[in-house]
Amino acid sequence: MKKVVFDTNVLVSAIGWEGPPHGLLEACLHGRLKLYISNTVLLEKLSKVLARPKLKVIVGHPDLPVILAWLASLEHIVIPEFEPDVITMDPADNKVLACALAAKADAIISGDDHLLNLRVYNEIKILRAAQAIHALFPGPA
Repeated sequence: MKKVVFDTNVLVSAIGWEGPPHGLLEACLHGRLKLYISNTVLLEKLSKVLARPKLKVIVGHPDLPVILAWLASLEHIVIPEFEPDVITMDPADNKVLACALAAKADAIISGDDHLLNLRVYNEIKILRAAQAIHALFPGPA
């Protein structure tokens, strides 16, 4: 099973709207992908992001408590041993890299250009959600 790390922007999109991020979250929920997070990467940042007034619709989503409980289960949480110093323009993005390293992830799914511009980090692919669907679930040629 492929192991992935979602950047916070992807997780918020997956919960709030239909589209590729939602499809990837569904794949995780149904055991087709293994999603990993860390407290510093997603849980803390997610709570800050969801507090924004423009995301009020997501906070009221009926599935949010179930998804958050699922995310917070120990099977999804990794504790990074170190944080690389790779992205200088937005150092907080290094926490996503640290999480992916700790998880031995196959891919990071993000909409953040600082991460996407790397394309690959320590053999971990960094992809947009739509790219990830094609890369992780290749169809017939």
